[in-house]
Amino acid sequence: MKQPLNPAKSDVVLEARGVTKRYGANIALNDVTFPVRRGAVNVLIGENGAGKSTLMRLLAGVEQANSGDILMQGERLVLRSPRDAEAAGIAIVHQELAVLENLDLSENIFAGRELVRSAVLIDRDSQDSRSDAALVELRKPLALRSLAGALSLGNRQMVEVARSLAHGAKVLILDEPTSALSVAESSSLFAVIRELKQRGVAIVYISHRLHELLELGDHFTVMRDGRIVGRAERSEVDRQWIVERMSGRAAECEPECAAPPTTREPLLEVVNAATKTPDRTAVREVTFTVGNGEIVGIYGLLGSGRTELLEALAGMGTLEAGEVRIGGKKVCVQSVADAISAGITLVPEDRQRDGLVPELSIRENISLASLWDFARSGWLRRRAESARAKEVAAQMHIAARDLELKVTTLSGGNQQKVLLARCLMRRPRVLLLDEPTRGVDVAAKAEIYRMLRELSAKGLSVLFATSEIEEARTLADRVLVMVQGALVAEFAVSTMTDEALFAAASPVVEVSR
Repeated sequence: MKQPLNPAKSDVVLEARGVTKRYGANIALNDVTFPVRRGAVNVLIGENGAGKSTLMRLLAGVEQANSGDILMQGERLVLRSPRDAEAAGIAIVHQELAVLENLDLSENIFAGRELVRSAVLIDRDSQDSRSDAALVELRKPLALRSLAGALSLGNRQMVEVARSLAHGAKVLILDEPTSALSVAESSSLFAVIRELKQRGVAIVYISHRLHELLELGDHFTVMRDGRIVGRAERSEVDRQWIVERMSGRAAECEPECAAPPTTREPLLEVVNAATKTPDRTAVREVTFTVGNGEIVGIYGLLGSGRTELLEALAGMGTLEAGEVRIGGKKVCVQSVADAISAGITLVPEDRQRDGLVPELSIRENISLASLWDFARSGWLRRRAESARAKEVAAQMHIAARDLELKVTTLSGGNQQKVLLARCLMRRPRVLLLDEPTRGVDVAAKAEIYRMLRELSAKGLSVLFATSEIEEARTLADRVLVMVQGALVAEFAVSTMTDEALFAAASPVVEVSR
């Protein structure tokens, strides 16, 4: 550390002051000042590409600014690496998780910061004790010897949060922390955040879920195009204030309501479908239909079986019983190739782990599932493949200067559109989506909804799974509710209420397995 600059306000524990970050000719951050106050939830808001993630990477020591300062309690802080940030008491939980799947939970929580005794031996007992305390604090007493790779996405996210708590962070940065959590897990996390506030921990909270921001936030900062465009205290903030400042427009980014339902001939028919995981029946005797050009939502909490159902229909899982029909004809789906041949494609929930190939370009990611369509005598017809990828990218409104750039250069919303484009390259009859707008900002979410409505109007059948009531109500023509592997209710969107939907998805008693 160096000598203090101008004294900071007593409640500001960490501050980015006048920071600018460039990537070549692109200015990602332009003279940004962002104070983080202790004992408070400091909300940072902005559309994908606004500069939030870049700012957080600077605070976490992942990258360094071209100009400006990072201050801790008024003193200039030099962060050359994440280890420097951790030593200063700054911890970050990224939206795209970094758990080590081949290590157990305790090893993950102390990875790179192992406790040792006798200078050389890892003190597993101490690590286990502190890991268990952190998980209990999160109301998540998981088995410490479980491999992280065997956990659900929601539980892996909780392990990331536990890692920060176990090391006594003074500043905890949470980037979309509830994107993979159930309603109950989110409520537990909110309770922990409030307890951390009482202890004086400064929380930086980033989310596209506006109701969470309004419930938790104390101080609000809005970014757009790499600049700060709004600051306010909670008493001055409502939904309209947030939307107008983050997007620069009031009504355009509000999602459209679902179209009025019409009677449609069934295209996808699922009859008595059942699947199993190693320890339980995940889906049990599920029967439903999706009509031509219909959008059907499956609402359920974490563990409801909604993901397992979609994966089985897409050939990523196995149907133990039941049958699937497309256009009245029975189809056998035992692999992803079978599903694609039948006209079924899936956009998975975890786009980083199960969807995108980060080493490939945007074009290559779009074309990945369709390469045989452009093959002749064993050679790829590159010009035809590129032309088709460009056509579908334009249809999906993917904001990219060049399709040859790596897919990781895109924002989360545009990465999701790349996966949609890949599916559309196959010209599917049924499009499956698992959490279609996870980690996507308000404007991109509305754009994806509009595109799905346009596709359904052209005859594409859409089946999506979601844990967001608002998404189910906004996008679907009909909503099915799953609880512990079973379909328990069906709602027409015109008669559905949030209270009825949530009540149907919340089991009172355990369903026998």
